[in-house]
Amino acid sequence: MPEAIHIGKAATLTGVSVDTIRFYQKLGLIKCANRSAGGYRLFDGEQTRELKFVRPAQELGFSLSEVKELLALRQTHHACSDVQSMLKGKLADVQEKIKSLARLEAELAGALRNCNRELRLKREIRHENCCPLLTKLDRMNGSRNNKYVSSGRASGKQ
Repeated sequence: MPEAIHIGKAATLTGVSVDTIRFYQKLGLIKCANRSAGGYRLFDGEQTRELKFVRPAQELGFSLSEVKELLALRQTHHACSDVQSMLKGKLADVQEKIKSLARLEAELAGALRNCNRELRLKREIRHENCCPLLTKLDRMNGSRNNKYVSSGRASGKQ
């Protein structure tokens, strides 16, 4: 079995800060390290592999609690169906976020088109209602009396 390493060396090898390693231990994400005679945390090969596992799992969108589940599943036989179930859930979440972002993109593009159209149609910009987006947001907020100037301030507050 390879020799145990200090927390600083584990941090360097795994690309994770010492504080992050301590945080992971506090969460129970990785096992608590043994201590050297001087009180330093010592990490074995398995703990180092666990530390290296966390970041790629997070990059796939898994939360730390889900990473903890995945780490536990690594220790069991026939874990593929459980992992597959987690992947399906994560994929469904991502697909919903994509739909939401597409709706947001369409709404922002429409707002920009409206702004451009208003600016083209108004040869002389008046200070009241010059920004269709601010006017629309005001109406949605229920405060129909606020009128915005081009600087973004209410005309009654100049």
